[in-house]
Amino acid sequence: MQNINLGWKFKKLPEMDINTMTAVTEIEENGFETVDLPHTWYRDGAGYQGTVLYKKNVRIETDSSKRVFLHFGAADRFCKVFVNGQYVGEHKGGYSAFAFDITNQCRWMADNEIAVLLDNRSFNEISPLAGDFTVFGGLYRDVTLCITEKSCFDRTFYGTNGVIVQAAVAEKMGKIVVENHTIHCENAQIAYTVKNAAGEVVLEQTELLKSKVELTVPHPALWCGKKAPVMYTLQAALLVDGKKTDETEVRFGFRTISVDAQQGFFLNGEHMKIQGVAKHQDFGGVFCATTEEHLRKDLQDILEIGANSVRLSHYQHPQRMYELCDEAGLVVWAEIPMLKFLDDEALFENACSQMKELIYQNMHHPSICFWGIQNEIAMFGESQAMYDRMQELGALVQRMDDTRISACANLFCVKNDSALNTHTQAVGYNIYFGWYYGNMADNADFVDKFHQDNPNIPLGITEYGVDCNLVYHAYAPKVRDYSEEFQALYHETVYPIFREREYIWGTYVWNMFDFSSEIRDEGGVRYKNCKGLVTYDRKIKKDAFYYYKAQWSDEPFVKIAESRFVNREREKITIKVYSNQPSVSITVNGASYTVDSNTGVFCFENVRLQPGENKIIASAGAWTDQVTFLGVSEKDESYIFVDQNPGINVKNWFIDAVEEEKMFPTGMFSIREACNTIVECEEAIAVVEKFSKKLAEQMKERRGMMPLERILNYMKNEFSEDDCKRLNAALTKVKKR
Repeated sequence: MQNINLGWKFKKLPEMDINTMTAVTEIEENGFETVDLPHTWYRDGAGYQGTVLYKKNVRIETDSSKRVFLHFGAADRFCKVFVNGQYVGEHKGGYSAFAFDITNQCRWMADNEIAVLLDNRSFNEISPLAGDFTVFGGLYRDVTLCITEKSCFDRTFYGTNGVIVQAAVAEKMGKIVVENHTIHCENAQIAYTVKNAAGEVVLEQTELLKSKVELTVPHPALWCGKKAPVMYTLQAALLVDGKKTDETEVRFGFRTISVDAQQGFFLNGEHMKIQGVAKHQDFGGVFCATTEEHLRKDLQDILEIGANSVRLSHYQHPQRMYELCDEAGLVVWAEIPMLKFLDDEALFENACSQMKELIYQNMHHPSICFWGIQNEIAMFGESQAMYDRMQELGALVQRMDDTRISACANLFCVKNDSALNTHTQAVGYNIYFGWYYGNMADNADFVDKFHQDNPNIPLGITEYGVDCNLVYHAYAPKVRDYSEEFQALYHETVYPIFREREYIWGTYVWNMFDFSSEIRDEGGVRYKNCKGLVTYDRKIKKDAFYYYKAQWSDEPFVKIAESRFVNREREKITIKVYSNQPSVSITVNGASYTVDSNTGVFCFENVRLQPGENKIIASAGAWTDQVTFLGVSEKDESYIFVDQNPGINVKNWFIDAVEEEKMFPTGMFSIREACNTIVECEEAIAVVEKFSKKLAEQMKERRGMMPLERILNYMKNEFSEDDCKRLNAALTKVKKR
């Protein structure tokens, strides 16, 4: 493999459209900048959407007896590739690897121009159509050349190396099913060699070339998660007339998994409660153009917190990330970017293609235990067509790989009896009671009712969390104050609800890291979703991070919470400490206190502060931490979030129940109604269209169970509270039927 990341020329083409372009020869030579890969043109607040061109001259130092493949780690999101001005092919999807055989377009022992047209706009036939994350654009993973003999493994087969490995265990025997894809092979054999983790050969076998072959390893060592992430290596050498013409290798592992609706998840027959975090692929400063250094930093933080699983959301992540999870022993939930459904044949074909790419490219990773087919597609409404297509997608996963668990992540408003809960072997719910709706305690009622109604469906929690801005702090944190203290309180309250229920197979905190979301402007932060336990630049671990470290990690530690809440105007405060030790002591201005706890949370109440500096030292055995609080005379107003665009506040529209009934009369429409209910009523949507055509279009696009009130909050810069009252009054004249 020859890496060709360096020295590309890059140019935006705002006047051009990739859909209609069939050549790159007419593009003017001026205006290019030189970039190295991985590369994205995205910058906060400057998210160009449109067509661009990358090009580079590459010298091919071989003759025409060889075959040349051009491999892309990913291209976001629709690309067309040309070599020496000749069209090679296209790829639709921004997250999976793909390759082209460019042998017929090559100039031998000479320079070759590689040109890539790329466009990151939304296309109706390419998932994702929507999502609360930024679609960056760019050649943001490696681009390589692979030169082989003419008889070789097919690197164009769904972006793989042509050798697909699936491992299973049955009756203490390791079963390896190898699927081979080759080009120009007659009188061919494949010599297989399997080595264990120590590099010792445990199997050597030569077979006539077959599309599938089964190999057996007696009594294999198992991949046992973090406890023992044992890996094997399969080497495959292609022999034509006895001469080796190509070779490749695949690392894999043996293990068994299962999930039960009552008892949860099992790895190699042992129960394992999934203690997981979710993550996007981006990283502050480089956005999606991450390198192995960034991936290893993320893995380091995930391991520090003590998680045993990671949900790699909401699309295929870099191949190296799955490899690192194999090596670290983390259970992985992998998924495709199906976040919005249209009853469109081309879109569904694209979803199937992305699913095949995800599975074929990653089937060998023992860490991957869940294949996710969709995330929150009911945000935009449900339909029979959706049910039919998701059933097909779930069936495709099971046909391709019956050694793993098919799964989905549903929005909270998906009813317990929805068909969306029946198309996969496990179900996850993304629920935000206590943040977007309801109260934190409602999480218990929600999951208990689901389990009562669906005792045979394995249930997990695939998202839960709240945003916080580290500049905001509160003694008595409350929802929507965006304080670090409320984020910590939320997780301290909600996580135990899920942990104590044995039927919940696991949880994924949303999110491990703050991530880019171009549509966001919330809590005093633009362009980011700030639900992470760690900041976007990975420099600060928030208090909630240490709460989970106290729950999950075996590494002894002690951490004083609220350390950024420095200025304290109260004479007496509660000092909170996180630790996984049974007892913690603190000293404050010479006074000592000790608290025991089995929850990981230690609260020292009524601790007296003095004016000026107050040094607090916490200790648990040999482990210590210290902070300094300042005793001040006046409350620090900078700690309080003030929404500069408060939008509507329906709770302030009425005084009591009688007034509320006047504002939102029973049996009549209002802004509290779900978007799809309004859209489906001709008279009601006509009221909205008269008020604002743009708002009506937004509702038709979003549909689903999201209330109109929430859409208005998203558009609060465009509609005043008086505007919203006027719309609500008009809607209340329309009777529900």
